[in-house]
Amino acid sequence: MDRTAWPRKVGILGSFVAFALLTSVAHASAATVMMPDRIALKSTPVVVWGNTHQANGTAFSLDCGDGEALVSGTVGDRSYISRSCTYTVVGTFTATLTVGAETATAKVSAVDPAAMTAFDLRSARINMAIEDGLRFLYFSQINRAANFDSNKTSWRSTSNESFTNSFSALATLAIQNHGHSVTADPAKDIFQPVVQRGLNSIFDKLVTRDLTPCDETHGTSHDNPCVGVPAPANIALSNTPDSRDGYATPILAAAVAAATNASPTRTVDAGLGSANAGFVVGRTYSEILQRIVNAVSWGQSDSGLGEGGWYYNLQAGSLSDGSTMGWSMLGLIDSGAAGAIVPAFVKSEFTKVLTHQLLASGSMAYQATGPDQGNVAKAGIGLQGLAFSGATTADPRTMADIAYLTRNWNSTTDSQDFVCSGGSPTNTNKGCGYAMFNIFKGLKLLGVTTLPGIGRPAGPGPIVADDWYADYVDNLLANQHLPSDPTRGEWSTAAPSMGWSCCETDTTGITAMAELILAPVAFVLPDPVLFSTVGLAPATATNPVGTTHTVTATAESSTHAPVVGATVVFKVLTGPNAGQTGSSDTDSNGQATFTYSDTGGAGTDTIQASIGTLTSNIVSKIWAVADCDNPVVTLSAPMYPLDHGLRSVSIAVASPSITAICQDEDPNFENIAAYSIDGGGLGTNTAQVRAERSGTRAVPGNGRVYHIFFSTPSCSGEVKVAVPIVAGGSAVDDGALFNSVTGGACTPPR
Repeated sequence: MDRTAWPRKVGILGSFVAFALLTSVAHASAATVMMPDRIALKSTPVVVWGNTHQANGTAFSLDCGDGEALVSGTVGDRSYISRSCTYTVVGTFTATLTVGAETATAKVSAVDPAAMTAFDLRSARINMAIEDGLRFLYFSQINRAANFDSNKTSWRSTSNESFTNSFSALATLAIQNHGHSVTADPAKDIFQPVVQRGLNSIFDKLVTRDLTPCDETHGTSHDNPCVGVPAPANIALSNTPDSRDGYATPILAAAVAAATNASPTRTVDAGLGSANAGFVVGRTYSEILQRIVNAVSWGQSDSGLGEGGWYYNLQAGSLSDGSTMGWSMLGLIDSGAAGAIVPAFVKSEFTKVLTHQLLASGSMAYQATGPDQGNVAKAGIGLQGLAFSGATTADPRTMADIAYLTRNWNSTTDSQDFVCSGGSPTNTNKGCGYAMFNIFKGLKLLGVTTLPGIGRPAGPGPIVADDWYADYVDNLLANQHLPSDPTRGEWSTAAPSMGWSCCETDTTGITAMAELILAPVAFVLPDPVLFSTVGLAPATATNPVGTTHTVTATAESSTHAPVVGATVVFKVLTGPNAGQTGSSDTDSNGQATFTYSDTGGAGTDTIQASIGTLTSNIVSKIWAVADCDNPVVTLSAPMYPLDHGLRSVSIAVASPSITAICQDEDPNFENIAAYSIDGGGLGTNTAQVRAERSGTRAVPGNGRVYHIFFSTPSCSGEVKVAVPIVAGGSAVDDGALFNSVTGGACTPPR
């Protein structure tokens, strides 16, 4: 099938072309905006929707674009105008919302499940689940219609402020982790105002904490959490102080970190800060984030078995709780990726409580004071803690934790009876958003891709057996609610059910967790500019036909911090191997690799990587026929400027070995010892030659020509590399006269 007609979205396991983030412009007061482009399955209803800032009562029409009758009338709820469309033929259609004289459009690409591979169909379903889940988060904002023009939004009305703030922050984070940045154009991205209003709600409710004298004693150490902020340096920001500010504050940090990663110098608008007397106004997102990090750092417990941990309220003395530890690590890791400074003492202190709470079984105790036997959710938090403290998969504690998860992956009970309220299947893992998300974070941080023995078969496509993440995705696809209903698309405890945890059943929280797990990153998104310009390497390379090639994708935040646990999808776009794909997660250096074999013969492949909606630069791979008489030569960099630096020369033949390097100019023409050797790489498959030539501007000479001799198991040959008189010019070959390696006379090999 023709994938070029698909919408420019990508699921975490998909292989679709993605789009770059939109640029920021001022919001138009009367803008009419449509949903993002999306995929639809032939003959299956999907929701198309939009909004308008024109007044209720304005005439509107909503057209599916496929010949179905228009839905028209007068606007009754300008914040959400929707309809269901059923596309009965394959193709790309333009859905159009017209309100008064304004129009907005979105592309809907209908595909035929019967004509798709199982892998492509699964990828399409992932994209659809993401879009419908995000739509539900948009739809379920508290008082959405009444607050449409306000500057704040939130989710889940409750008597406990921390719950409202926590679930609102998770929803805001989930939307951002699917590429809807606070810097996007609100006239084109319908989610950008929601993200901005969600962040504004966080800023408005943060409270100031005076950390004077700007230090905190932990046991025998003396630690300073007040780092990285201008005066007053002793002021930190945290969630509204109540019995759960230790639970909510790091979740707020995660949402702010995603925005800071996109725009660290963006400032908080006037009129916000009702809980902090306007302290936040005019301050940059990076400063706000750092002050929240300082509050979380200061909030570590400082005595007893709980020293170094976190509890439901900040600075809880000797208490430590697994849930708050998990959220604290999420907030701090996200914040560090977005450029915030996490004080060094935080990790060293945390190792103390981790020692007390990790269990011999491989799980982690609910609290440091115990006793209990842990559960899979806490095992996931334990994995995060091990990764946070620097442990690897080779650490015996890590191996024990992974083994515990493997044993209990499909269990319906555990030693602490942590059965998820309303989850399906009714167990302690799949079907429980809280457990899934904590395990997801832990395994992603440590780069674990499979759990041998959990029983998920291989497939479809390249998915290997016992892929734990694919098992999670299967569960999420099976448990989403009525995505073709304009008011649905959520995950909740109603059948088919997903739970939150043992103790909560909040639909916003469950849906946000599902969307975060379906996102391409466990933490913040990479910087889109860096990824789109230098995210994939090498830029070009040449190999003999029938061999293999490896490309490396690098994911970094705007501060060049590595983004760990991002799922990178690689695809050969064009060339003899077009269509080959692969995926892997970024490691602790923010890097992921893709190796593929040339099965298509000679020619040039183009390759691109994607992380969610972000796409990398496109690189090239030349597959050349192994012929000593017609080798293909590739330089690592141009010969100009003449900086005396060495350039690598690769020769596309089978198993080449450099036997001699000669040149037509005396290597000692400048009498500079440092430059007297102009060649290297003998006995290897890559030659090194120097970017220089004799001559001056007045008497430029005729350029330099290197003669590189090589042999293979079946033949031998010679290639020539010129250093021209001027950039873009030519060089005259006077013969292989001088040895570039020794400086003596050249003796070409026989």
